[in-house]
Amino acid sequence: MKKKLAILLSVILSFMLLPSAAFAAGADEMVPVVVKTPESWEAPCLWAWADDGTNAFSAWPGEELEALDGGWYYAYVPGFVQNVIISANNDAETPVQTEGVAVEAGKEVWITVGEDGAAAVAYESQARIDIPEYVEKFVVHAYVPLDWKTANLWAWSAPDGTNAYAEWPGLSLKEGEDGWFTGKAPVWINSIIVNGNGGEVQTVDVSVEGKELWITVYDDLTYDLVYEDPNKTAEDITIRAKVPADWAVPCCWAWSAPDGTNAFAAWPGEALTQDGDWYTIQAPGWINSVILNANEGTVQTTDLSVEPEKDIWVVVNGPEDAAVYYEEPAGDPAQPDPAETEPAPSEAPAPSPAPADEPEGNHNTGLIVGGVAVAVVAVGGGAALAVSKKKKK
Repeated sequence: MKKKLAILLSVILSFMLLPSAAFAAGADEMVPVVVKTPESWEAPCLWAWADDGTNAFSAWPGEELEALDGGWYYAYVPGFVQNVIISANNDAETPVQTEGVAVEAGKEVWITVGEDGAAAVAYESQARIDIPEYVEKFVVHAYVPLDWKTANLWAWSAPDGTNAYAEWPGLSLKEGEDGWFTGKAPVWINSIIVNGNGGEVQTVDVSVEGKELWITVYDDLTYDLVYEDPNKTAEDITIRAKVPADWAVPCCWAWSAPDGTNAFAAWPGEALTQDGDWYTIQAPGWINSVILNANEGTVQTTDLSVEPEKDIWVVVNGPEDAAVYYEEPAGDPAQPDPAETEPAPSEAPAPSPAPADEPEGNHNTGLIVGGVAVAVVAVGGGAALAVSKKKKK
């Protein structure tokens, strides 16, 4: 009898543990999000995150959706995703987007967006179309001569010769505000050609590793290839902060504007460490925007614009009252004497379009914590790191 009871208990426990084990297994899987948008929505993109604030993509507006038949688009997201935003016309003066849309983690989802931006969610196929299998990809960044009107990527696997794209000149690369063209290639390729003007000019065959890369093509078609962002190689900086006494566990959220690259994986960012009168943290030197927050991200400053590659001291007297310094302010850091040191400007960069349920005073887009949109990226606004395209020397 005891043996039977023991077996029965173990079976019951197995069933009780099954849902959590299944969820854990699915968290690493990639699942498709299939979207249909109004015809006026050009180049739709997908932003996605989990309820705990973990982002699926590094910067707003996220992943550009790939076209299917019948006006449908798709992208793959990690199985942990529980919320999405579909946006479009992001390069136009009047971008559009849905509110945050809740979805079930780990499930294929079909989303139909109406003309008013309202989204209808279904978990069964809404059209007779095949969704391509997931293929892991990496980003290729190319900086090309000024007389190239267009840029394309041709990629393949050597020596077997399997091509990543159907026909020459290959994938059309999209030009960003910083002058770099970008596109994605499958991780199994090991060779690329960057070409321009419909394939009229091109590099030689370039051997590559299947990971994010930056290639600069010169007028004579020679090139430089690196695997670290050449615009973001600055040494780390130290951020020091003085915050109100009721701000528990202060954290730092930091990014570069306008490209929206985040320094930390998820809101509210990284916790600061107390060092005497100041809280401190190390951050990448390429950041130009900072938010200090506390109490699990429920209280925060506005966006603070800062100069890249410089240590900063931030004195926070309240959410709307913060000053940035590039030298330690004299006297009591809680009440610095403005005559001793001139504070840096701390106006927030112009906000990008944000979800309709975003709280007042928050100028960032994309990340949602507890169902409320909070800081992720400032897509518009001051571009301390943005550079106009110039001829390489």
